[in-house]
Amino acid sequence: MTSIHPTAQIHSTAQLGADVVVGPFSVIESGAIIGDQVRIGTSAIIHSGTVLGAHCEVGHGSAIGGDPQIMGFDRDIPSRVEIGEKTIMREYVTINRSGYAEGVTRVGAKCMLMAYAHVAHDCVLDDRVILVNGVGLSGHIVVGEGAFVSGLTGVHQFVRIGKFAMIGGVTAITQDILPFSLVEGRPPRLVGINSVGLKRNQFAPKTRSALKGAVKILKQNDLNTSQAVEQIQAQIDSGEEISYLIDFINTSKRGITK
Repeated sequence: MTSIHPTAQIHSTAQLGADVVVGPFSVIESGAIIGDQVRIGTSAIIHSGTVLGAHCEVGHGSAIGGDPQIMGFDRDIPSRVEIGEKTIMREYVTINRSGYAEGVTRVGAKCMLMAYAHVAHDCVLDDRVILVNGVGLSGHIVVGEGAFVSGLTGVHQFVRIGKFAMIGGVTAITQDILPFSLVEGRPPRLVGINSVGLKRNQFAPKTRSALKGAVKILKQNDLNTSQAVEQIQAQIDSGEEISYLIDFINTSKRGITK
């Protein structure tokens, strides 16, 4: 059953699905599209051009689809934010729309963005990404499926975070994070594979062993990245995950965290 608090402001051109709940003092601007059974808490704002998939939750004070934080940005440029179904955005989460005409900032399905997390313009988050309290993603960051970014971590623009990677808390990330890896420390360092995350996501023991061997080679101080990749190709059985890992390394523009 749809429930709109009388103090909420909803533009006449906004589209609301079935059984939507909107709390006190929240605002839904023109052209926003709200899916079925979305719950929007108190004092939140859903800006123009935002699309929320079904069963999303938006917490108190969150601002979804606001202007990108770019000096001199032309606010008349049309762009948007798209959020997949069943994604949870807790208190004071901010997600900025794209800085390009008709561009999109995307957050996938079944993600969780905890309190005060920030996703800047033109980021792309795949499904089941978790951002813990106070994480800040700068513009143009790509985060792979199932990645986990711990609290108070900041990530430089254009960085890629590979799928099923885990980053420890209070970390400053300036280079790409390998898929399936565990990174932590100040400065950040490659610790090993994300063993717990891979087990929880039912990666086979053989796959985990191969990834562990590949990361061990990458960590060798006497090898540069190209030499490490050559050794991985020579010594590790090439399955889907190893191929993805190697392709991720070979396409890195910022370098990888080691």
